[in-house]
This record gives sequence, C-alpha cells and structure tokens, in this order.
Amino acid sequence: MSKKLIAVASAAALALAGLVAIPTAATAAVGPFNVTPTGAATNSVSRDGTTSAKSQQINVPSGDVLRFVTGGNSVAATTDGTVVKLSIVTPGETDAITVSTTGGAKVITDTVYDGGEATSATGVSTLTDVAAAGEAVIYAYTTSTAVSTVVVSAAGSSETIYLSGLSTWAYKMNFTSSASAGVSGKFTLTGTVKDAFGNDLTTALVAGDLTIAILGGSAALASGNVAATSATTYAYAASTKTYTITGNVRDSAGSQAVSLNVDADKASLKITAFGDVVTNQFFTVTAADLSSQVTALTAQVAALTADYNALATKYNKLVKKSKRVAKK
Repeated sequence: MSKKLIAVASAAALALAGLVAIPTAATAAVGPFNVTPTGAATNSVSRDGTTSAKSQQINVPSGDVLRFVTGGNSVAATTDGTVVKLSIVTPGETDAITVSTTGGAKVITDTVYDGGEATSATGVSTLTDVAAAGEAVIYAYTTSTAVSTVVVSAAGSSETIYLSGLSTWAYKMNFTSSASAGVSGKFTLTGTVKDAFGNDLTTALVAGDLTIAILGGSAALASGNVAATSATTYAYAASTKTYTITGNVRDSAGSQAVSLNVDADKASLKITAFGDVVTNQFFTVTAADLSSQVTALTAQVAALTADYNALATKYNKLVKKSKRVAKK
C-alpha cells in the first residue's frame, strides 16, 4: 500500500473514532441513580429531605389547585408552592421507575401535572413511570403536617425523600361558649382551628386574626365590636392546640349575641371534597344578675328548710304514736 493510501486510511480511522466518542443527546442524562427535589417552601440546604429531622417542607394545599414554584427552593419561605418537584436520573435510558409514599404524601407524574388539572385529590400513594433518555420527573405533595416519606426506586437503587407540610390556612373552627355569665362579667369561648385536612395550623392564629362581634345589651357594647387583641382576652395553648378567648358581658340581665370569625386573609378557599368552610360561629350568652339569683336561691332554700322541718315534725309524731301502740 502506498504512503498516500496509508495516510488517507489513517485519517478516516481517526475521524470515525472521533465520531464514535461523541456522546449522543439521548444518552447525555444517563448516569448514577439520583433524585433531586426542588420547590420546597423553606431552606432546602438545611432541610434537604435526607432524614426525618431534615424533612423537606412544603405548604399543605389550601385549595383545589397544586402549584410548583421554582423560586420556593430558597432561604426565603414562599406561601404559594404546594408541590415538590423530584427530578430523577436513571442508569438506563428507559429504566422503569416505581414510587411509593407513606403518611400524607401523594405523588403524580409530570404528564398529569402538566395537564393543568391536578388537584389535592389527584395524587396517589404508588405509581410507576418510565425514564426517557435517562430522566423522569415526579411531583410530590402532602396533606399532613407530620413527616411523610416518598421512596423512588429504579435499576436496583432507591432513595427516600422525607416530606412534611406547613399549614397556615384555617378551614374549620370548632368553639364552644359559656351559656351564661354574670352581668358586666366575662364570657369564654374555647375551641380549635384546623385546616382542610384536619391538621392543627403550623403557626397559630394571633389575636388580630380572630374578631369577636357582640350585639345586644348595654351602651358599653353599642359599637358591636370587641376585638380580641390583648393577652387578657386571648390565649393559645400549644400543648393542646386550643384557643381561649373572653369577651364582655352586657351590664343588665338578658341575652346577647356573640360571633367569632377568622379574618379573610387567614381563611382557606373551599375544597369541595371537604365541605363548607367554617370560619365563623355564633353563640347566645345570657347575662344573669347574680345578686338576684342569690336572693332567689336563698328564698328557695328557706322554703325547702321549712318543708323539711314540717315533714320531720310529722315523722317524729308518727314514730311516738307507733311506740305507744306497740306497748299496749
């Protein structure tokens, strides 16, 4: 073979080798199995989802819409995002992927999410998917403030993402009221505030988030509004998740109407599957004149005492008479 032919053949071989060495776009994403979560509502550096204590935090849905916010994965918390995006890399281009959850966590495929009709009832506890060019995307959310898990598996490997919910929107309040109280005294409202899924709110409502309206009675209440804004009228017990609120009672005997409501900026949107939103309750409180009640009760006691004494006298006479008859 001539030197010229040898040179041409060598150049062709080198060119072919160069072509073979260039990775194709289809295999560029293929690599070691990995799952990367993004879109958390709080700092994902300190809460990377690798343990229960470092669970990724995301807002519990406050309506029938699931939202992914790309900027949520930062130190600054966001109030809008309700799903975490799980970007999956697989060793094979078309590896099968399985996903399972525990607790309140649910998952949906990117196909379902991208369809724009995903709601708080769309997610499932288990699903399967297939990687495309070594990649896949799954969205996860949670309906619980407790720690849940999302387990992603493919090609013999698996990774667990710990997830917990943040709840800040009131859906159902459940308060009870004292039925009566003394004139010019205080009535007490005691109860709880839950989100749409029955969770206690992650951050308790403050006094300014709850308003009492009082109607009926004295001039002191003529304005109709007594806000629960001081420590003497508002308290929250973190151990029992219970709110205690007191309000003024009218200065004369009679009844008064009392309403308690959560301000609109803390009230959740309606979720059809969970019924009507309950962020307002009404009560009737009877103002009683305690001095009059004491006088009335004293009279009743006196009357009962007199009746008792009369009956005791009659009983004693009967006993004496029966003893005399027995002796005869």
